[in-house]
Amino acid sequence: MKEKVFEKFKVKDIVFLAIIAAVTLCTCAVMPLVASLQTVVFGIAQVVTALQISVFFTIGLMKIRKTGSLFFLALLTGLFQLMMAPAMFFSNCIIGLLVEVIIVLAFRGFHTDKAIFTAVLLYNLLSLPFSVLYNYLFGREAMAAVAMRAPWITVLMTLAVAALTCLGVWLGMKISKELMKSGALKK
Repeated sequence: MKEKVFEKFKVKDIVFLAIIAAVTLCTCAVMPLVASLQTVVFGIAQVVTALQISVFFTIGLMKIRKTGSLFFLALLTGLFQLMMAPAMFFSNCIIGLLVEVIIVLAFRGFHTDKAIFTAVLLYNLLSLPFSVLYNYLFGREAMAAVAMRAPWITVLMTLAVAALTCLGVWLGMKISKELMKSGALKK
């Protein structure tokens, strides 16, 4: 039997994703502590938030395996960030939508763990070039200059984001499966 690519969201799905988005943002509260380093160390904000984002986004996607779930998570986290940093809102929404399209085309949705792993990994990794592009286009060339001035740091930070994201996805899947096994988290 073929699984549907697009399914309707229930109110409880949206509420669960909103809670996951809020918890994600609470755990990412360390990012402002390193915000001033963004013009010195490429990708520092993504490194300090990669683990939290990947753990909680994975838990959200493991429960709500519907097309659009990642976009809702991205939109909801973006709405919280809109007042303090509009660029983060647009980044979240554009990257969330782009990754959703890739997952629908490649996996026909979030029905497999491989699709969730790929989605969360892409979501975190795409935030790096999007930040550089946004800052280059809208006047703050410092981030683009940092990325080009020390390319080896750029590569290392990108690898760090990928490694932390992989660890976060693994932990998120492990936590989700244990919660599902215990009955605390139902599909």
